[in-house]
Amino acid sequence: MNQIDQAIEFAAQAHQNQKRKGTNIPYISHPFGVAMILIEAKCKEEIIIAGLLHDTLEDTDTTEEEIRSQFGEEVLRLVLGASEPDKNASWETRKEHTLEYLKSADLALRQLACADKLNNLRSIRRETALYGDKVWDKFKRGYKDQKWYYTGLVESLGYGSRFALLDTYQDEVESFFLNIQFSDVKKECRRNKKFFNALFELLFAEEGRAHHIELELAEKNLLDMKKSVFGMIDEYRLGENDCDSSKQAIFRYLTSRGIEFEINSEGTDILISTCAAMKDSFHLFPHEVYHHFLRSLKKGFI
Repeated sequence: MNQIDQAIEFAAQAHQNQKRKGTNIPYISHPFGVAMILIEAKCKEEIIIAGLLHDTLEDTDTTEEEIRSQFGEEVLRLVLGASEPDKNASWETRKEHTLEYLKSADLALRQLACADKLNNLRSIRRETALYGDKVWDKFKRGYKDQKWYYTGLVESLGYGSRFALLDTYQDEVESFFLNIQFSDVKKECRRNKKFFNALFELLFAEEGRAHHIELELAEKNLLDMKKSVFGMIDEYRLGENDCDSSKQAIFRYLTSRGIEFEINSEGTDILISTCAAMKDSFHLFPHEVYHHFLRSLKKGFI
């Protein structure tokens, strides 16, 4: 028997007779669902096994030694990482801890947490379609707090780096909690690193290079989107559309992450206006702006 099959049987035994909160659905459907998401995302075997076992330490009589002896130290580390340290703390305290913890967690832990939350979100969406707002009655906190938590997870999970599964999670959070819809072109652009590289490079490129970049964008039918963003940058530089708060917020975020700017310089205003315009135009989370900015900085575009 391979270890995934062994983990399936272990999890099924550990969670027997348990039901999902407020339903008659066997609890094991959740670990199975998490594992299926991780398999689809082509994650490592240890992460898939941890997905099957991720609630056993919190919600069953399973011991750390049982997991260590049967599945190894790495699986145990991941299951411990997926377990809240103090179940007696308030809901807010526990969720704030998770949001902060995931910012510095390694990729394997973030993939596991992302699959866990994605499976929960999909369950909520299905139940909302059937029962409407009554679905929130079974949770310790209602829609507003759940929205804060699930959207906050996008920022925490992507804080260190982006990964493919996070794109899927973010799409579903934005659709369900934020009701954000994108045109096909904007959807293509917002996760296109080369498009953002081009936008940053165009800020200070010489005329010949700028012409070449715009020709490449035109070939990909992205030149109109570039013009739209640059129009918004001009508005932000002129202080139009009540943009000061957006500029101040992204400035504080980028400096908090170690980006240094010259104070009161035209170059700084151009960069901050660009970052704020990108964020607002594409509904980017702050970490997405940071990663685009840092990558362009390292490539020497800005």
